[in-house]
Amino acid sequence: TSTDNATSTTNYISTTTTASGSITMGDDTLSGVYASECLTSASTIAYFVAAGFWASEVNAYGNVFVVTGSDNISIELYTFTDTSCSTSSMSYKTVSDNVTVGSASGSNYPVTYNNQTQAITVHTTAAETALETLYSNALNFIVGTPIELSMSGQFKYGLWTLSGTTWYEASSSSATPTSAGTVPHVKQ
Repeated sequence: TSTDNATSTTNYISTTTTASGSITMGDDTLSGVYASECLTSASTIAYFVAAGFWASEVNAYGNVFVVTGSDNISIELYTFTDTSCSTSSMSYKTVSDNVTVGSASGSNYPVTYNNQTQAITVHTTAAETALETLYSNALNFIVGTPIELSMSGQFKYGLWTLSGTTWYEASSSSATPTSAGTVPHVKQ
């Protein structure tokens, strides 16, 4: 008889953004690409669909964070029409700079940064319709063509925790979050 050894592969979100540089967090260094798994939380999807940020076709999503310099990151959100995160609905890529890491409280590091630009790309006609509605038809989205918006140096507060190759993060526009979040982002 033969025995088949099944292997489980985790489906992490991918990006085309190039990593460069590193950000020091105490004795640790944040560098490279950190991606979440393909996420299918029905409550999260329902919230963003109801708010008009995502098209009703979205069944999965995920985030990628890319260190792009000594004080720069790319914060990326991807949504998908399928639960295996293979068919894209839309993507948001936010370029942020002036990342400043504060003193740790335990393993949590308070951070601040400025969002500079956000490129939004729709990959389906449903996503195109949803975002044109969201922006009251002030923006003309075209499937496959990114629209870059200025974020005018939007100031953000974050709380980051790095444990080995796993990074947790949370952000807010009003104050440092009290938790670094529960979604693990694994270095790719």
